Amino acid sequence: MNRPSTPATTASRNPSLPASGDPLEMDLPERPLPALLLSLSFHVVLFNGRGIFWARTPSGTGSEVDRPAGIAMVHRMPDRDRYVDSAKVNESAASENSAAKSGDVASAAAAPADLSPPIDLAGILSEISDTPSPISGTGVAGETTLDGDAFDSKRPPGSEGDSSDTTTMVFGVSGSGSRFVYVFDRSDSMNGNGGMPLRAAKRELIKSLNSLTDRQRFQIIFYNDQPEPFKTVGMPVQLMTGEKATLARASRYVDSITAFGSTEHDSALKLALRMDPDVIFFLTDARIPRLSSSELAEIRRRAQRSGTTIHAIEFGAEPVSPPDSFLRELAAQNLGQYQYVDVRSLGSRMEP
Repeated sequence: MNRPSTPATTASRNPSLPASGDPLEMDLPERPLPALLLSLSFHVVLFNGRGIFWARTPSGTGSEVDRPAGIAMVHRMPDRDRYVDSAKVNESAASENSAAKSGDVASAAAAPADLSPPIDLAGILSEISDTPSPISGTGVAGETTLDGDAFDSKRPPGSEGDSSDTTTMVFGVSGSGSRFVYVFDRSDSMNGNGGMPLRAAKRELIKSLNSLTDRQRFQIIFYNDQPEPFKTVGMPVQLMTGEKATLARASRYVDSITAFGSTEHDSALKLALRMDPDVIFFLTDARIPRLSSSELAEIRRRAQRSGTTIHAIEFGAEPVSPPDSFLRELAAQNLGQYQYVDVRSLGSRMEP
């Protein structure tokens, strides 16, 4: 006969159960600490990796690359448009400015191979700048009525009535005295119209020289961006006597002159005034650059001190002279005459 099991019997059969009637308590297995740290580290690495991946992913199409931007300059031509990178233009301009400062820039047209050696202008121009300017006299244009060869009333003592005085002409402008300086432009623009301006100027200059005698003195200054006076080897720049042999050498010098380079009027005129002439014949076809008001005033002061008359002859390609020509003002301020010459008519005026 079967007997019911007793608690003791059940406990003896299952040692894991408590022997009394206490609540059942079960011991769960504990997860080791290293496993938790490993899992946490794995998830941190995973999230960081995805964040870096998203941050580096490029936006947009992903096929465009960065390209430098610039500004282009367009030159309108009759048959096409030409585009130039402004950065290259600026670099070129900077390079030219640097070369100009170092004295390496060439003239607008190359100098001829047979050009005579340059004179020592450093000392001459230094003397020009060191010469004090007089402060007397107004020299305002229009104050004096021009009648023939008007001269400043303050001429050097003893010059009035001098028997060595004579009158000579350049393109219809007459000048009287015994000391003459011819200041003629030889810049590249004088090559225009087939070189007619330079040829006509040289021919007119030689005609004026041949009217002088050994009782007069003269000097010739051709200029472009710097003046080049006529001189004899071993002699300083000065007025020359009008002897036949000297005039012959002067004529050969004039014949040898060629036109090239740019234009700078001021230093040539001041060099001429340094010689205290009675008359300066100033000839140019260059309206640009103009003589500034301060340059005109300085020239006027120097001319008043030496009693010099400055006549101005302007070459141009228009039927009439420009109303705002600085050459007209230069002549008026220095008691001289102004003459305009249309270069297109020079061929008919020259003798065969």
